[in-house]
Formats: sequence, C-alpha cells, structure tokens
Amino acid sequence: MFNRIIYQDSTALFTVAAFLVAATIFVTVCWRALRMGPRQVERMENLPFITETPPANHGTEPTDKSAP
Repeated sequence: MFNRIIYQDSTALFTVAAFLVAATIFVTVCWRALRMGPRQVERMENLPFITETPPANHGTEPTDKSAP
C-alpha cells in the first residue's frame, strides 16, 4: 500500500518536471524569435528549401507513359 503512494508522488513530480522543461524550451524559442534583428529576419526569409517542390499535376497528362 505504501509503495503505491510513493510511486504516485514521483509520477506527479516527473509530470510537472516534463511540463516545466517543455514550457521553458517553448518560451526560449519564442523569446529568441521575437528578439531577432531585421537583418537576421531577412536572412531567414531568404533561406532556400532543402529539396525542390515538384510541379503540381492536375490530371492534364498521365504520369505513367507506358499506360494506354
């Protein structure tokens, strides 16, 4: 019976600790994003994507050339 009480207290502690870690990371990222200078914002706006986006195919021609 007493083991269950000890486990319940520790699980509540771990839950609160995990929430505090996640909230701290979130607030830090938001703070850094809001405090960015104009030159850094412009640099981030112009960063390229890693891969090219394929063009949209809206059914104008089949993608498989071997199909009848």
